[in-house]
Amino acid sequence: MPRTILLAGAACAALAPCAPAAAQTPLVLVYDTDAGVHALVNPASGPGLTPGRGALRQEPGPGGMLTGGDPTRFAVAKVSGADLEHMSPRAMASLLRARIRRGEHGAQAHLVTVDELGAPYADARPRRVVRGARLPRVSPRWPGSRFTQAMRLLDRPSPYGGTWASRVHVYLAPTVHSSIAAGRGPQRNLGRDGKPHLRSWRAVMPGLALAGGVHLQMYHARGGARWAFTAGEWRRVPAATVGLLRRYGGDAARVHFVMSAVGMPAGAPAGCGSPAACTWTLASSTPWGRTVLANGPGVYRIGPDAPDWLAQFNARFP
Repeated sequence: MPRTILLAGAACAALAPCAPAAAQTPLVLVYDTDAGVHALVNPASGPGLTPGRGALRQEPGPGGMLTGGDPTRFAVAKVSGADLEHMSPRAMASLLRARIRRGEHGAQAHLVTVDELGAPYADARPRRVVRGARLPRVSPRWPGSRFTQAMRLLDRPSPYGGTWASRVHVYLAPTVHSSIAAGRGPQRNLGRDGKPHLRSWRAVMPGLALAGGVHLQMYHARGGARWAFTAGEWRRVPAATVGLLRRYGGDAARVHFVMSAVGMPAGAPAGCGSPAACTWTLASSTPWGRTVLANGPGVYRIGPDAPDWLAQFNARFP
């Protein structure tokens, strides 16, 4: 089912009355504190970010989108990628299905995110890092394979619209798409010398292709610290990641950026404005970047950048 119809089922079904979703309705997952959400919903000037404009709150935000009424209607459930990593496919599917029905903190948008999917879901490395090295056969025991098997079990109609799998959204850790963007070759795992220096993602990609959303965290993170992607990374990541996902049947219309307050991107063009404004400029600097941006970007701890971020959102999604 198209992403916009899923959004209508998740957010608009709770509105009375509710007009049909527009063709360009974005999906905006807001993963922030109450203060951050308040700054987006109730800005000093201009329209705020609301469920009617595609915004949903990532659990465990207790106040939902802070727009009044039952906050659980616009709250998205969550499961830990680290927890799923050790589960069987059936256990994964069972947990994801249960959280779609109702989140751990009461979320009832009937969507669930996997927070986050990172390096443990990569394929095993080849035995030798040499040109022409044969990649190991994909094992059903790998976490990436088990995730894909779970998503295939969920690829059945759900009572909330679409399939159960299409109601699963995945946050990709920066290490995943940074690696994909740095790599070469059909699996994006080769260095400039043609040797497999980087990880491949053959096991997990078919599962990601079934998901309702693949959300690219467009910043680096380590030990609680976050810092900005460079301008070069913003140029490379969208095309490389979307290209690999499409190789496994994925749809570019289901890929999203996640932005955060991480300062000025290195290499940003002169005169592009505030860090948030420059981030939006870089997000729209390539054809595939513009495609992904049009699907609606999410935010994670946007904090002090909220006013500038919202101004950019309002300019592109009036």
